[in-house]
Amino acid sequence: MTELHFASAIELATKIKRREISAVELLDHYLDRVEKFNPKLNAIIWMDVDGARARARSADDALAKGDDWGPLHG
Repeated sequence: MTELHFASAIELATKIKRREISAVELLDHYLDRVEKFNPKLNAIIWMDVDGARARARSADDALAKGDDWGPLHG
């Protein structure tokens, strides 16, 4: 999973649609990176982690039902 942060948004959305990774797993990947790098970068001052998790779960649930939210689903 280490290369995910180098993938484009379209590549990541494709992985989610193919169920190679879930939206929740991808969110966790990026949250881990924020936790690792933000103390030195101080680039992010506020995050809605609960809201992001809820939206990621909704995206995964929608895919499981066969719903498609468009090209950047996930």
